[in-house]
Amino acid sequence: DGTDYKAVPRRARNLIINGDCQVSQRGTSEASVWGSPSAYGAWPDRFRFERASGAESGRATVSQDTTGPTGFGYCLKVLETTTDSSPSSGDYYRFTYRVEARDIQHLAYGNAAARALTLSFYVFCNLTGAFTVTLGAPDGARTYSTTYTVAAADTWERHTITIPGDTSGTINNDAGIGFEIGWMLGAGSTYTGGTQGSWAATANNMLGAGSTNNVLGSASGDWRITGVQLEVGEVATAFEHLTYAEELNACERYYEREDFTAGTDQQIMSGFGWSTTETAFGTWPYRVEKRAAPTVTYSAPGTFDILYTGPSEIAVSAITAQAISTKGHRVFATVGSASLTAGSGNLLRRDGTDTSFMTMEAEL
Repeated sequence: DGTDYKAVPRRARNLIINGDCQVSQRGTSEASVWGSPSAYGAWPDRFRFERASGAESGRATVSQDTTGPTGFGYCLKVLETTTDSSPSSGDYYRFTYRVEARDIQHLAYGNAAARALTLSFYVFCNLTGAFTVTLGAPDGARTYSTTYTVAAADTWERHTITIPGDTSGTINNDAGIGFEIGWMLGAGSTYTGGTQGSWAATANNMLGAGSTNNVLGSASGDWRITGVQLEVGEVATAFEHLTYAEELNACERYYEREDFTAGTDQQIMSGFGWSTTETAFGTWPYRVEKRAAPTVTYSAPGTFDILYTGPSEIAVSAITAQAISTKGHRVFATVGSASLTAGSGNLLRRDGTDTSFMTMEAEL
């Protein structure tokens, strides 16, 4: 009938959140990475550095950098600052990304209809040669290990890897780790030499199998990544760009930071005197429901004060989270002297000269 039916762009092809590195809630740079236990840090959200033994001597500064390839405003950058030219057998350096299990039930792992995936990403590195990338499915203790090759140093290149569906795998339908993608940057002999190119029982020697490089092995070793996409099928499509608001909203299921920076004595929330030294405030609602009841952290107690009857103000000596759920928590504050009145109304505020914040973390 002459109707022009236009194609509607598919949304949510990408199983990776913040694959273009534009959200970085914890900060934009952190030094001496790999000097502490595996963790998330002041670089793009959802990416996690990992080490093995804890004896690793190499160090790097990791940052959210603005030197991405054309069409990308940001990348995650690893820059060596302390060299480990020959990692001990039990050491390794890598970055990982974890996918929540309930988000990948449609892949039908453990079934004859298990679906193939394509992983694509852009890498810039000052080294050439082979690097290991793995896709692990920890519920079934299964891993697929392969390599990508940097052909030209100091050049952004897109790498594409097709991964068959695992008909023998298991992915629980829960809020745990469904997949863990790992990019190895340097490894000792315990983590090299394993099976590649097919799904197999997870073994340490698969994590760095086939790699010929060590980013922390020479001065100013430089590795950057962005445009990470994991999608169903055997073809890599163009990276699915989402808005900052969409990416931030998705990241906040796992980590949310609230900075109170509106000004001196910014009012945060109201409450009532629990006793002469304690105040209970209402429930702080999260912007996004968390994956699990989060770990709640506040800035130092002295960065908050309480406005009470008079009006008068008093510094907070302790602040804690109570009744923590996936949707919010109650704020409970203590002051150092018996200045409050039980049952009276109070206001929790940012201290007049300090920056106050709270974080809620429910990472995988």
